[in-house]
Amino acid sequence: MKMVGAEFRGGGGGWRAMKSFGLHVLLGRWFMAFASLLIMSVSGSTYIFSVYSNDIKSTLGYDQTSLNLVSLFIDLGSNVGVLSGLINEITPPWVVLLIGAMELVWLPHYMA
Repeated sequence: MKMVGAEFRGGGGGWRAMKSFGLHVLLGRWFMAFASLLIMSVSGSTYIFSVYSNDIKSTLGYDQTSLNLVSLFIDLGSNVGVLSGLINEITPPWVVLLIGAMELVWLPHYMA
């Protein structure tokens, strides 16, 4: 018969218990609720662009075409940011920086 307190003695049992607890926290429903609220609070500015687009238009003197381009790059940046984060999870950071540098070099050629 194994005692509950025996897990926290030497031999790596404490590490296994702590790892199990960490996985329980990360995969639990309250952490998922917290993460979804955090994502919603951070990404709100892209959804209310129409509220402050008139201020951008009048302050910076943009026409509607330029404002549409700004909106496109806001949406593109929020979507590509997820992809670069996923790439950074499986590759070293210099790979993501290299991809970004290549975009800065080649993107203006395609936009001209």
